Amino acid sequence: MKKINIAVIGCGSIAVGAHISNYVKNEHVNIKYFCDIIPERADEQVKLHGGKAIYNYKEILNDPELYAVSVCTHNDMHAPISIDFMRAGKDVLCEKPAARTLPEALEMQRVAKETGRLLIIGVVNRFGAYNNLVKKMIEDGELGEVFHVYCSFRDHRAIPGIGGDFTNKAKSGGGTLIDWGVHYLDLALYCCGEPEALTVSGQAFCKLGRDI
Repeated sequence: MKKINIAVIGCGSIAVGAHISNYVKNEHVNIKYFCDIIPERADEQVKLHGGKAIYNYKEILNDPELYAVSVCTHNDMHAPISIDFMRAGKDVLCEKPAARTLPEALEMQRVAKETGRLLIIGVVNRFGAYNNLVKKMIEDGELGEVFHVYCSFRDHRAIPGIGGDFTNKAKSGGGTLIDWGVHYLDLALYCCGEPEALTVSGQAFCKLGRDI
């Protein structure tokens, strides 16, 4: 069976823990390229899995043997990298959140429609059996008419990447809401049949780690 060639763009923790680890188990996939602006990260993955290390994703945009890419970079690069690869004729699996801002996300959507390429955002929780059970209960009317959905979560890992990109609004966007909250927003919409949003509001603020 012929394998499809993919590239992993960004070889940090989410790439290693989720994307690469599952690609190497998939008999239909060959990771042709590992790309990272920190060379030793890409080099390490090549030592472990083979393939070729590159340090600038633009070098492989026009490789005719490359079928798709996983974009596992920081949030500020999701849109430009995904758009470049779609325009180069490649399908894209992009880590969540889709982008830092609504205009960036809408541009990604526009380019996907324009090029006809597949663009998937990694909101993986909608594939969980438990979430699909809730979705089916709603569809079957077991919960009656759903008019209010409340989601909450907590984590005990302290401030994520303190001093790093996750606490840098210019690079990450909207903090916890855009990083973890997108999973719960996606599940609420998914389970409720993708209702059209009439109004949306959100707030990013910093209560922790202000004077370090």
